[in-house]
Amino acid sequence: MSATPGTPAAMAAARTLFLEGVAHYEAGRAEEAVQRFEAALALAPGRVSVLINLGAARLKLGRREAAIEALDSALAAEPQHADAWLHRGLAAGELGRHEEALASFDRALALDAGSGTAQFYRAMSLSHLRRHAEALDTLDRLLQHQPQRATAWLLQAQTLQMLNRHAEALPAYRRAVAADPQLGAAWSQLGQLLKDLGQRDEARAAFERALAAGDDPATNRYFLAALGHGPAPETAPAHYVRALFDGYADDFEPHLLEVLRYRAHEDVAAAALAAWQAGQPPGMPPDWALDLGCGTGLCGARLKPPARHLEGVDLSQTMIHAARARGVYDTLAHADVVQHLQASARHYDLVVAADTFIYLGDLGPLFAALRPRLRPGSVLAFSVETAEAGPDDSAPDYRLNAQLRYAHSQAYLQRLARLHGLLVVSAEPRVLREEQRQPVRGWIVAMRTDNGASPVN
Repeated sequence: MSATPGTPAAMAAARTLFLEGVAHYEAGRAEEAVQRFEAALALAPGRVSVLINLGAARLKLGRREAAIEALDSALAAEPQHADAWLHRGLAAGELGRHEEALASFDRALALDAGSGTAQFYRAMSLSHLRRHAEALDTLDRLLQHQPQRATAWLLQAQTLQMLNRHAEALPAYRRAVAADPQLGAAWSQLGQLLKDLGQRDEARAAFERALAAGDDPATNRYFLAALGHGPAPETAPAHYVRALFDGYADDFEPHLLEVLRYRAHEDVAAAALAAWQAGQPPGMPPDWALDLGCGTGLCGARLKPPARHLEGVDLSQTMIHAARARGVYDTLAHADVVQHLQASARHYDLVVAADTFIYLGDLGPLFAALRPRLRPGSVLAFSVETAEAGPDDSAPDYRLNAQLRYAHSQAYLQRLARLHGLLVVSAEPRVLREEQRQPVRGWIVAMRTDNGASPVN
């Protein structure tokens, strides 16, 4: 027979359940911990310590909103509880509510100024809010008192890089791996900076240490392949590309256009429209256009008009948000481009891919997924970097270069076109962008389906 809530017997049972919940939580059994804490609250409603532990356990399970609900109940009863504010900040941060998280960490620090955890996550919230100088100040104060906190050195190094203080970031990465040699993410990011600085042997060693520490095998092997160690994967790891552009969206266009002098989007759009107009009656507009790897919409903005409808797809959610703000797309999809094509039922008149194939080595799966989506007379236009010939004067189908981009050969593109029933309309050499003030050479290619052919299904 269960005890009546609030009675001495119920309070004793609630305490037993609470202690069992703590034991489960500390053993990594968060689901069992939640069950015990909820049962304890049923017998002793409103107990602050139980609510805080319930919030922490729910957070472990990814139940962030439910965690905040429990923590808010605790804080309503005891607003001076620093640990509750700390966990509330963690939950809000995981929900992407970084202003709210920052406010919670500030409340935690007002109650416990020495909390290194609250200082660290305060800096992380500021970093998410792109308040990098403030984040750096917080990290400097934290590291003065806790110089062995490896994750703080890692975040400091990342923050310094966001402030373009790369020379200062290098020793911070070194401090991170010295403090914790098993911090694989720090080894990986140290390797990336060393690679960019031309210190290839040290970069290789850093990536190998990252792998040994268990950090993201696909991405670190991709980095090693770019240095010439190990086989190149057929495509860049999707999570690497997604993270790259998710962190790049706010500064994407100014950096691309002003620093890298990028103009491939203009050339791809122009080639697509020229190829379309050459194969259609005068004045016939394309109905649906598709922008593969649409980014912020630089290329798409040049397609509509004349296209009546425009669809964009990109791996990066923040890029999709930026493209939506441009106001030219009828539909936008947050997806892998090949998977999107495989799932689509729509047919397109124009398909463009500006600086998208540089993250795809093997283009066969994309062409196979795209071809059934093209009508007779449809146009595909894209940019690729040039795969230079090797010592034996032969060019590979594709090559992963040290800049972590794929380059493709003209022979490979011609073979893909023939295999999938496409005619190469034009292939023009272009400087696509600059890399450290040096031109990056490539091709702007336009292909078209035969007007008399039906889409291959």
